[in-house]
Amino acid sequence: MPSLPVRVAVVCLSNQNRSMEAHNILSKRGFSVRSFGTGTNVMLPGPARDRPNVYDFRTTYEEMYKDLLRKDKEYYMQIGILQMLERNKTIKPRPERFQECTDPFDLIFTCEERVYDQVVEDLNSREQETCQPVHVVNVDILDTHKEATLGAFLIYDLCQSIQRMEDMENGIDKLLQEFEGKYGRSFLHTVCFY
Repeated sequence: MPSLPVRVAVVCLSNQNRSMEAHNILSKRGFSVRSFGTGTNVMLPGPARDRPNVYDFRTTYEEMYKDLLRKDKEYYMQIGILQMLERNKTIKPRPERFQECTDPFDLIFTCEERVYDQVVEDLNSREQETCQPVHVVNVDILDTHKEATLGAFLIYDLCQSIQRMEDMENGIDKLLQEFEGKYGRSFLHTVCFY
C-alpha cells in the first residue's frame, strides 16, 4: 500500500454538482481531495434552458444560494439546486477553477470528456518542473443529482482500489480495465507531468 495518501482532484464544468458530490463522498471517507470546474463561468439552471444563472468563480455558494432564493425559492427548491448549494457551502466557500490551481495531485478525475480534454490541455501547457506524474481519468457522469451520486461512489470505489495498490504507475491500466467490465463503462486515461 502507498505510504502517503493519494492526492485526488475531481473536476467538472462548474464545480457544483458532480465534482462536489464526489468531493463530499471522498472527504467523508478520509481522502485528501479537492474539487474544481474548468468553465469560464459557473452556470446553474435558470427558468429556461437558454437562460441559465451565470456567476463568476469568485461568487460564494452562499451568494448564489441567496440570489436564487430571491429569484424563485420554490422553483430552485423543486429542482434541487438550493439543496445542492446547501451541501456545497458545508464543503468549501466557493467554486474553484482548475486552471488557477498550481497544487500537485496524484490522480485527477474528470466528469465528462470535454472537461478531460481541458484538464489534459492545461496540464500539458504548463512548464514541467518536478516531472511528477499525475493520472487523469475520465468517468462520464450525467449532470443530474442521481447520476452525480452514482458517479461519486464509482470514483470512491476507484480511489479505494488505487490507494490499496502497491504500484499505481504500473497497475492503474489493469485496474481501469477491471472496472470497465464491472461497471459496463469505459474510462479515458492519460498521464501528464508536473
